[in-house]
Amino acid sequence: MKYTRYNYKPPRKKNNFMLVFILIIIAAIALGTIFSKLLPKNSTNAAADDKTTKIGLDKDKVTNKEPADASKVVSESIINDYVGIQCGVFSNKANALILKNSLMTFGTPFIIEEASSVRVLFGIYPKDSIDSITKQLQANKIEYAKINFKVIGNDSTSSQINEMINADLKILNKLSEKDTTAVQTVDLKKWLGSLQGADEKSTSYATMAEIKAYLTAMPAEVKKEKTEEGYIYIYKFIKKLSKL
Repeated sequence: MKYTRYNYKPPRKKNNFMLVFILIIIAAIALGTIFSKLLPKNSTNAAADDKTTKIGLDKDKVTNKEPADASKVVSESIINDYVGIQCGVFSNKANALILKNSLMTFGTPFIIEEASSVRVLFGIYPKDSIDSITKQLQANKIEYAKINFKVIGNDSTSSQINEMINADLKILNKLSEKDTTAVQTVDLKKWLGSLQGADEKSTSYATMAEIKAYLTAMPAEVKKEKTEEGYIYIYKFIKKLSKL
């Protein structure tokens, strides 16, 4: 009997130990690299955070040492802007009266005489409430220009002046409306009586007392025919105080 001969060699076992060892070394190197990058970075961020906090505190200290800056902020917070709607300027009052009469259909115009000029104004309004008026004028093809007034206060007394100007303008602008014949002032008088905080030592105190006395002297019911007179007063009052 014949046998077929095979060169039999058992399969080599894989060296698992060496493979695991190599993987551990690679993992250790990789982790070491990662930690080396992370640790210094965290230290830098912590330092930066500390620095930012210190800068913020330093700025606060400087602000506290300079109260003048705070007073500027208060002053800016009580700036009021007003706008006079001017429809014409003349050297001849007769021509100004013609324009004024033509505008009476739309409101209560008034005349201001200054030096050699005669101005015809359609009203005075807080700056943020003139859009409806200018649209009305534009719709009726009435030419106009804006006279800007800026009244600046720096204390509670000045703030009261601005509040009283606004209260007076609210009455006058209501009276100038076509369908309004009179305005009651009972609520205005109560409000005036409740005002507190005016400083007698303020440079604005005399001015505040003037307009307060003017408003207090108003009748319980202001008639429409008093609108022009009221506009003339408040125009001159605002102009005296304003920074154009």
